[in-house]
Amino acid sequence: AATRTCVEAERAMNRALHGSCHVPVAAFAQFDGEFLSLAGLVGSARDGAIVRADAVGSADAPDALGIRVAEMLLAQGARELINAAL
Repeated sequence: AATRTCVEAERAMNRALHGSCHVPVAAFAQFDGEFLSLAGLVGSARDGAIVRADAVGSADAPDALGIRVAEMLLAQGARELINAAL
């Protein structure tokens, strides 16, 4: 159950970013009882630019946490890095 919760948060972040295996997007979730933490990263293979974001939320709402981290990444310019990789 803990692994599934982590994967749900990671996948929600990737979906919100429209990530694929062709873009450098990373997500790492950790379950700690009632809380879930998620760290996300979007990078550029061309110039090494990176944006990072992390947040903590309720383990009962992994999708919401994934979307929140994706929004934080987008606010830092992740869309431009993703589009440049395509």
